[in-house]
Amino acid sequence: TQVVTSFPDVSASAPYAEAVNTLHEYGIINGDNKGNFNPNSSVTRAEAAAIICRLLGMEEEAKQARTTSFTDVPTNHWANGYVAKAAEQGIINGYGSGKFGPSDSVTYLQLAKMLVCVWGYGDDADARGGWPTGFIDVARDKGYFSGIYGGQNENADRSMVALMVYNSLKG
Repeated sequence: TQVVTSFPDVSASAPYAEAVNTLHEYGIINGDNKGNFNPNSSVTRAEAAAIICRLLGMEEEAKQARTTSFTDVPTNHWANGYVAKAAEQGIINGYGSGKFGPSDSVTYLQLAKMLVCVWGYGDDADARGGWPTGFIDVARDKGYFSGIYGGQNENADRSMVALMVYNSLKG
């Protein structure tokens, strides 16, 4: 099948093109203000929280939420509601000491943990050893890492985040 992409910087033959296109159609991921996807750019933890909220259909609720659950995500931070909503759902955690690290790049492992929790497999992951091994095992078993390049502690770029989220829809 021919994949037509929504973004000029995503080749129709790219291994992540279908994922990017589908998630864009669902309103889960967006491009920049110039209409580009920027597949090689990193994704921050704040952006990952926004993607998770959209995936859960909670974007409007998240936009309304304002909280100080993390000292480094003030109420005027653009992602405050997304981070708060994802934390409230038990999908994301901070680093401890009240910090979330909204500008830090999300790693493959952190994203895998988020997706495992989004789809309700957190207890399964905990039963299999918890953080990080149990989450890696569940994510691998569910196919979230299919087609992914990069080590678990490496930062996930936009193309790979799209592919992991898309894979999770199929798992």
